[in-house]
Amino acid sequence: MNRIEALYSLIDINDNVVDVGCDQAKLSLMLANRNQSSIACDISENVINRAKKSIDSPLIDLRVSNGLSNIKEEEADTLVLAGMGTHTILEILNNTKLRFKKIITISNNYHDILREKMNTLNYKVDSELIIYENDKYYNLIKFIEGNRQYTKKELLLGLNHIDKQLYKEYLNYLLKKYENIKLSSKDNNPKIYEMIEAIKNTNI
Repeated sequence: MNRIEALYSLIDINDNVVDVGCDQAKLSLMLANRNQSSIACDISENVINRAKKSIDSPLIDLRVSNGLSNIKEEEADTLVLAGMGTHTILEILNNTKLRFKKIITISNNYHDILREKMNTLNYKVDSELIIYENDKYYNLIKFIEGNRQYTKKELLLGLNHIDKQLYKEYLNYLLKKYENIKLSSKDNNPKIYEMIEAIKNTNI
């Protein structure tokens, strides 16, 4: 399962989807194939114009939008934010008054900060899915409305992982990564030790 397929698997047929940073609108194309409409937007006018040249579907609404600035209230209840960093995701959400029943993210960094800050925005982790694509691990997180008390380990490593085998592989990868950092670095960053301890104390 690649990233687009993973995103698609967590979208229900009745969800009204907006995909921010849609690139080639591949997710919207998959949704259109099952007769589901969606909004695909990107900050780049060139990206949207290229997509318009190759996509001709009444089910796909292609828009130029800086984050959610060109999305109106009630147009979407499901938000996809993939292929961007945690700080960009949080900036987009902090700059809108729109609310969503479901937010699906694939951030390439700082997943612990993402889980914690999303909680302050009243979005809690519902489930997570590790994806392995192009020799890299990606962490997809599905948030729903509400908040919860996380343990330190849950903030660092997530919770409710759907694919237990890939999660185990991901933990082994992280353990080697942080142990190598500890050995090669003079920086006594406590997060390195917290990650190692959290991984070693995880039973799958």
